[in-house]
Parts: sequence; C-alpha cells; structure tokens
Amino acid sequence: MSNFLYGRKYRILVSKIDNTALDVSNLRCTFRIEKVALQIANYAEICIYNLSAETEAEIIKEGDRVILEAGYQGIIEAKTDGTPEENQSPKQYGKIFDGLVVQALRDREDNIDYKLTLICMDGDDFLANNLIKLSIGAGQNHRQIVEQIVSKAERPTEIGKISPDLNTQKLPRGKVFFGTPKQYLKNIANDNNANFWVDDGQVYIAKATDIPSGQALVLTPKTGLIGTPQQTQDGASFKCLLNPSIKLLSMIKLDNTYIRQVKQQVGQLPTMLDSDGQYQVYKLSHYGDTRGDEWYTECEGMARNGKNALTLLSAPTQNPN
Repeated sequence: MSNFLYGRKYRILVSKIDNTALDVSNLRCTFRIEKVALQIANYAEICIYNLSAETEAEIIKEGDRVILEAGYQGIIEAKTDGTPEENQSPKQYGKIFDGLVVQALRDREDNIDYKLTLICMDGDDFLANNLIKLSIGAGQNHRQIVEQIVSKAERPTEIGKISPDLNTQKLPRGKVFFGTPKQYLKNIANDNNANFWVDDGQVYIAKATDIPSGQALVLTPKTGLIGTPQQTQDGASFKCLLNPSIKLLSMIKLDNTYIRQVKQQVGQLPTMLDSDGQYQVYKLSHYGDTRGDEWYTECEGMARNGKNALTLLSAPTQNPN
C-alpha cells in the first residue's frame, strides 16, 4: 500500500516573460482557486511570503504566468496485482491551475511577514484579449469552426473537450471571422444550447445532456470526504481533502445517506437528491496553505439522474446577437 492521503505534495512556478521560471515552492504560499462551468474564465489568488527583495521585484516586473500543482503523495487505492504505482489512478497529485498574472500586490501582513499576492486569470487572455482573422470556406460544421478558431487565433490554444452533439449543419458559403474568440465561441455555444469556458488554457464546450466521460470518483470519508455534504436546489455541495482529479464536469459518487437534506418549504418546488447518488461538478474551489492546515477542495454538484437534474447547464436565455 502506498501513501494513503498522506504527505502533501506541491509545486508553484512563476514564469517570466523570457520563458524562464522561478520555483517558489520552498516558501510559504497560500492559494484560493475558483472555477465555475458557467463562467468563461477561472480565478486564482496566490500569496507568496517573505520573498527576497530582488526576487520580489523580479516577479512584480516580469512575472507573467503561474502554474500550481498540488495534492498528496501516492494514490487513492493501491492495486495489489503488480501494476506499477505510476500507472495506477486516480493519482492524488496534479495541476490545479495554469493562468496569467493580471496584478501583483505587495503587502505587509504583520511586523514580521511580507507577502506578494498574485491575482491570476485563466482563459480571459485567450478569449477577450486576442484576435481572430481568418476566412472559413463553405462546408465547415460547428466543430470544425471551433477547431479553427482555437488553433488559428493570434494567440492559439488547445481544445479540452467539445460536445459530440454540436450541430452538424454545414456553412452554405464561406465566412470571414474578425474579432475576439469569445464572441464567436459564445455564438456557437448559444446556437447549440451549450456553455463554453476555458480551464487550464483549454477550451471546453458542453451541453447539459452530454454523457459524462470516465468513471465517477467515489467520495467517502476513507477517500477524503470531510464533514457532511449539504443538499442544494440542484444537487449537493461537499468538501474533501484537496484532490486535483476533481475538475469541472467531473462525476462524483456520493452515498445519499451522507447528505444532510433541506427542509421543504410550502409553495416551493421540492428538491430531490440524485437517485443514483451521482453529482456532476459545476463549481469548485481549491484552497490551501503550504505551512498551515488548509488543504481542501469544495464542490457544488448537480444531480444527473434526479427529478431536478440538469437545470444549471442550460443555455443562456438570450443570444447576444
């Protein structure tokens, strides 16, 4: 048996404009990362304590990007069939944020400690501070258009996942694209009753009716579940030890007997737990302190098979065009 949710592991890199990176993992760092499937970009606030004056000035002047990896050593459950540990999953360590620095704030926390707070965004630079200039010929469908927008932007990126149920209707004639990727991806998402966002630099377009890929991650007190999950209007909210395997649209399996149910109010539609205990994450927060107690992931999940399932990932109510 390998280490079992024991032994924190982390790495925090601050990349500079010249593509070199500073590893600040040996210093005290705190972080809070927020990701929401209904928002197009993710947010992170990372504090680095007691940097040398030279390094601090270097980050303030040239710090461009932050990559944060965190979790635990080992894996959730070690197999005993001889499979090497590095080939087993789900692993308890991985990247939880990759984004650009938009602001650096220097502050003095007390008489001893100084901290540098990095405000970071993931996705906003590609979507809103970018440019598309291309012509697409007739016969291209929505998926092919998205692929060209993502790969041929002035600052290209990669595709994480695109719904397999996008409209297959093809362009009857060629079309010129000039503007930001955000406006064109939003139009395509709206036309397909879908949502889009960027996570770790990759573009996602998903529909509420998409079948989740992979197996659901089973969360119990043994595998990291903390406290008592709470029923919500659309499913359940829960907290666990920091787990990089949990991403937006991940499927989580919870025993419904663990969940504290809400009292029904007269005149309101009843809320129901998922009949199979399966909840799809639409909002998550990772937060931690490399020298403190915090090292958690908090999630809100929507019921996939219950009576009120799939209400959150419905399309926007109006087309901006």
